[in-house]
Amino acid sequence: MSTGKRIALALLLCGVVYSPAKLYWAERQVASFCDGVAVGASVEELERRAKDAWLEIKKLPAMTFDGKPVPAKLLVWEGFAFGRWFCEIDHTNGKADAKRLSELD
Repeated sequence: MSTGKRIALALLLCGVVYSPAKLYWAERQVASFCDGVAVGASVEELERRAKDAWLEIKKLPAMTFDGKPVPAKLLVWEGFAFGRWFCEIDHTNGKADAKRLSELD
């Protein structure tokens, strides 16, 4: 088999096997994580759990937008550019107030 055919086969396998498997894993991991978030949970503990689950994390401070307060958030996500799942956690004083699970595709 020529090098070109091997490269084409490898790319095909990545697209057919790896991508769907990665998307399935990402959806399951984020949904499972978000299901386990309870109001009043420690944000520090949630961050540790997300890291242990190999999920991406972004912390956003509380702010004001158009004169309205926006709570601090912990965003936990995973996926590809064309398929991502998010668990958005609002928090105050280091404790979770609310959570939302969403998808971006």
